[in-house]
Amino acid sequence: MATTASATPRFSLLLRPLQLSALVLCAALAACATQPSALPSAPTAASVDPIGLFPMASYDQNVDHWIDPASPDYDKPFLNADEQHAHLDALFARYFGRAEHDPSPWNPAFVRERVYHQGGQDIVDLQLRRIAHYDNAGKDEKRLGYGQNDRPHTTQWIDAIEKNMNVQQFAQAPRYMPAARAIATGNLLVRELPTMDPSFYSRRLAGEGYPFDNLQISAIRPGTPLYVLGHSADGAWDYVQTPDVQGWVQSSAVAQVDDAFVDTWTRGAHKAWGAVIAASASVRDEGGAFRFDAPAGTLLPLAHPTGTGARTVLVPVRDLDGRAGIRHATLSDAQIAPMPYAATPRHLAALIKALIGRPYGWGNTGFYNDCSSELQSIFTAFGVWLPRHSSAQMTAGHMTDLSAQTPSERLAFLMRNGVPMRTLIYIGGHVMLYLGNTTRDGNAVPVVYQDIWGLRPEDNSRRAVIGGSVILPLLLRIPEDPSLQSLAGTPIFQISVLGAPSGSAPPPDEENPAS
Repeated sequence: MATTASATPRFSLLLRPLQLSALVLCAALAACATQPSALPSAPTAASVDPIGLFPMASYDQNVDHWIDPASPDYDKPFLNADEQHAHLDALFARYFGRAEHDPSPWNPAFVRERVYHQGGQDIVDLQLRRIAHYDNAGKDEKRLGYGQNDRPHTTQWIDAIEKNMNVQQFAQAPRYMPAARAIATGNLLVRELPTMDPSFYSRRLAGEGYPFDNLQISAIRPGTPLYVLGHSADGAWDYVQTPDVQGWVQSSAVAQVDDAFVDTWTRGAHKAWGAVIAASASVRDEGGAFRFDAPAGTLLPLAHPTGTGARTVLVPVRDLDGRAGIRHATLSDAQIAPMPYAATPRHLAALIKALIGRPYGWGNTGFYNDCSSELQSIFTAFGVWLPRHSSAQMTAGHMTDLSAQTPSERLAFLMRNGVPMRTLIYIGGHVMLYLGNTTRDGNAVPVVYQDIWGLRPEDNSRRAVIGGSVILPLLLRIPEDPSLQSLAGTPIFQISVLGAPSGSAPPPDEENPAS
């Protein structure tokens, strides 16, 4: 299959004509998994409730109605085998590579030249910026951080966290140490500070409060390579570099690896690497001990098939001394697939069916996905690595910036040049996947899959909450509530068509300064 948009057959026949009386698609909350750059304004009238539910009952979420199993192209790849294997090689290098420019946490060159490129001072500076950000002293009311008790965090709270961080450790003899290599032996939440206490802006502001815990960065799946850059004073937290981000995680699911473990794990993944394709797979080892729930996109080496419909996987475990070991577990073919999973409409539909309707989780709050991690979970199975944050995901393909065009011009360009199932759309803090085109009232409209919190009006006074992953059309106007913004009219509108790996590294940011 050709790699350019113009040479690729359209998939519009996969989509049935839109039969809904009124369908919507509006602007997502600014910031899908990143720190908001500015707080929204307060509601303009006391009578306006900043939170309401968007009615979804009449909106068809049957995946088969949008990716048609009867289509002759249902098993035709939208990424060809060469493209997929090139992506898989890049993904393997990001996890396990040892070449000079491979961004693996287990790569000495990466740690020396990228992670410690400023001798650890940049890590110190980042910690100090975060402490200052969450210190409520002297802050405007709209910038106060609130805890789960709906009260502002106190000076004592941030002072105790700062003391536990031991910030200056990051500039003390920073160098690569083999003993700092580690692996995740369970699911881990990545935090800006070493605490599970949340920090919300006021829930009285539209788009703030739960689930937008500003301390939450991302999540780490079991089996992910790590490099430990530091520890909290109480030993309960490690500051780690992952293949995606950098932040604080609870140390109880971090295990130290040695050369023998690295060799076994890496060789196993190189021989046969599997991706979890279920929403979540319960993993029990050969002794029957529960180890973890593996969410979609978890990557584990495959040992060998165990018989019809099942496979043995390698499972990382942590001993009492914090060292890593390997156990084995059996997962069904419905739970895990060898990578790369063929990038066909059938397999994309299966992945969407596993995930659609699950709750939205800002920065993986509750180990649920937000917009960018939803796409990560899907495309990882195809061997495609996407950056953690929505804006950076534009670097994964050939990007076209349509921000200067009118909303109607944007949609026309998308329907004409977007390649269904491999085109990402970024609108500033939110990303979604273009599935193809359908018709509404005799007009062609694009259809997208997205994990979204809610929709907002132009004055930003409220949210109409969807709160999960959905399939919706992209319209110029919202018939049910014209005051809600169409995301076709957002200030930023970019599309990126995935093909062969772009070779472009995502720009460094606060969550991954070593990118």
